[in-house]
Amino acid sequence: MFKSLKLQLLFYFSIANIIILLVFSLFLYGTAEKGVSDTLDSQLKIISIDVIPDLMDKVHGNAGTIATELMHEFEIVPLYTKIIYYNKKKNQIEYTSLSSEDQSSLFKIPLDEKGHLHSIYYFDKGLYRVSSMLLFEDGDIKVFFQLATKKMINSHYLNQLLLSLLIANPIIFVLFIVIVNMLINKTLRPVKDVIGSVHQLSANQLTQRIDSTNVPTEIKELVQTFNQLLSNIEEAFNRITTFSSDASHELKTPLTVIRGEIEVALRKDRTPAEYKAVLEGVIQETVRVQETIDKLFLLTKKDTAEITKNFKERYLDEILTDLISQTQKFASPRSVEIKAIRMIPVTIRASEILIKIALSNLLRNAVIYSKEKSEVRISVDEEENAYLLKIEDDGWGIPAKDLPFVFERFYRADKARSRKEGGTGLGLAIVKMILDIHHYDIDIQSKVDQGTTVMIKILK
Repeated sequence: MFKSLKLQLLFYFSIANIIILLVFSLFLYGTAEKGVSDTLDSQLKIISIDVIPDLMDKVHGNAGTIATELMHEFEIVPLYTKIIYYNKKKNQIEYTSLSSEDQSSLFKIPLDEKGHLHSIYYFDKGLYRVSSMLLFEDGDIKVFFQLATKKMINSHYLNQLLLSLLIANPIIFVLFIVIVNMLINKTLRPVKDVIGSVHQLSANQLTQRIDSTNVPTEIKELVQTFNQLLSNIEEAFNRITTFSSDASHELKTPLTVIRGEIEVALRKDRTPAEYKAVLEGVIQETVRVQETIDKLFLLTKKDTAEITKNFKERYLDEILTDLISQTQKFASPRSVEIKAIRMIPVTIRASEILIKIALSNLLRNAVIYSKEKSEVRISVDEEENAYLLKIEDDGWGIPAKDLPFVFERFYRADKARSRKEGGTGLGLAIVKMILDIHHYDIDIQSKVDQGTTVMIKILK
């Protein structure tokens, strides 16, 4: 109906106000009308009691004369009267007197011949109010006096009240709308402030968050949800930005090498052997580019919720056994032996593909940086609240100054050896990312020329 929340609130409040004013006016007018009716009944009772002395002195009273006197005395017009003489012994009416035969239908009401003295009853007859009172008893005769007059529907008081309501209600309605409009504006001000804060955000200000300190409870959840959305956007934006910078940084060198080798080869005619050597170099650099791109894409697809949703029960000892068998083929040309020192059965909840990627990277690193004719040792032990996976080698080690940075992208402790072995500097970054997703802790201890120990703690 209304797209504006403010207009919707105003509309609903207006409807509610109209209903309240209407109900209140009807109640007030009905109460006033009841009061007027009660006043009329009291007046009829007073008039009936006032007639008692006049009728007690007469054998039969004249209703017409009494009606005329009462109209002058009490200034009530019209006023119709009826006098009834009832013989309680004979159980019948002996005599009646009516002030106006034309209004006889008004007095067709039940007679309370067994009622007590001065008992009075009221009846509605169309526009008229009728009363019937037992005035007195004279022997076997009961004298009833009945009065009829118009209801005070058009009384000055009721007319004045109706006019007041017709004037006051629109004024009250307008004042109510003005006040409600002010309250709605005040209530919606935090929403406008939030909207203003959102408008000020840009791609360069994704680190900012909307302050929810003084935000009403009803919209605090909305603000928190929006801040979470900003965090997700910032994370995605940072991944894209990092991917762009990482890709340009890491791909620049192999592409430059490829271009340089091709340009040198084209400067003059070469022998088939020389062209073959150039092509082999180009292939090596192309493979390196492909591996770098694959690893970069893996790092950008860090949708933790989607990954953890697909976790399943896996046997860590079986995964390690498969990886040892696969990596041993890679280690054999280097005369490096991979040994499982201790392997207890362990069940973990994880992504098998990701865990294999992480552990494979660690095993390959251990092999690459091991000395010839050495060994890489793997063990899985049980601690109090966790399982501890160790991968140890007797290789070249990592300098102490480089250990804090080994998980950073493209960081190489031994740049010459890493480039020679085809490393991209992304392996340990990928390992850290995968283990973080699984909530596993990793720690690396190393000494130059003595070897490196990688420890992965898996909480039970």
